[in-house]
Amino acid sequence: MSDSDVIDRIWTIADKLDPCMFVTRDGDGQRVRPVYARVRRDEGAIYVLSDSKGCKLDQIEAYPHVSLAFSDERANDYVVINGVAEARHDPEKARDVWRFSDETFFKSPDNPDLRVITVRPVSAELWDGSNLLISGAKLLAERLLGAKTQLVENARIDRLQP
Repeated sequence: MSDSDVIDRIWTIADKLDPCMFVTRDGDGQRVRPVYARVRRDEGAIYVLSDSKGCKLDQIEAYPHVSLAFSDERANDYVVINGVAEARHDPEKARDVWRFSDETFFKSPDNPDLRVITVRPVSAELWDGSNLLISGAKLLAERLLGAKTQLVENARIDRLQP
């Protein structure tokens, strides 16, 4: 795959998978939690909604480098996007990325405790594999024919933004 193809695949996988795992730095370690990401390739951003009282906002302020991990076990596709995050109160952007299900947590995009976390992707890594049925067929062919097959393609992009 060319770098352009890898970048397209990364954005495509991230856009179709929800929730994802959001990784922040917490003291000397990492903190991982599930979040619902709003992938906006045309804006070069991924948005996450959060309560202003959440510890992840303090973690982002102290160390804004974060990761988002997306996983599709059925398709055997995995993506990790590394980026720089910023959190702010932005009712306009909250309305733009709002989903009906957000009412469960935040009631309204105008909620004064709602924060929009903007992640600007910097780099990413992709593991793009065949689904389990195709992988099984490839393994069978490998055993019968002795031909080596590649089940997963791995690629790293160090510059995800143009």
